[in-house]
Amino acid sequence: MLNSDVKVTPGWIEPMIDLLEKDRQIAACQPKLLSYHHPRFFEYAGAAGGWLDHYGYPFAMGRVFDVSEEDQGQYDNSVPVFWATGAALFIRAPIFHEAGGFDNYFFAHQEEIDLCWRIQLLGYTIYSCPAAVVYHVGGGTLPKETH
Repeated sequence: MLNSDVKVTPGWIEPMIDLLEKDRQIAACQPKLLSYHHPRFFEYAGAAGGWLDHYGYPFAMGRVFDVSEEDQGQYDNSVPVFWATGAALFIRAPIFHEAGGFDNYFFAHQEEIDLCWRIQLLGYTIYSCPAAVVYHVGGGTLPKETH
């Protein structure tokens, strides 16, 4: 799955295919998500893979709250994560369907976290794949509301 506001880089998909082919227990992965407008920095919507804190608040390697880190290779190892960003989510279709797909209750925010949680409850893992890199505009998929 790829949001309309994501710019891919040459060869971005091959590392994710390689990762999934190495281990059948990995159900989904995400590339390193950098900011389109500030390419040296991680992008807010997933950065290098996500976690939940003990209060259930989502955060990501490379981004905590509204602070995004500069990418200096600090997250260049592929590791298990709790959730992968929906902005660029590479997932095995049979497992997506086995987990029930996206919950209609969520729309355009948090749906990937819910899905990744259910996938893990089925016994699979989620991974970051920083060898794959994409650039995310952020907020480009949804229209801006004015108040």
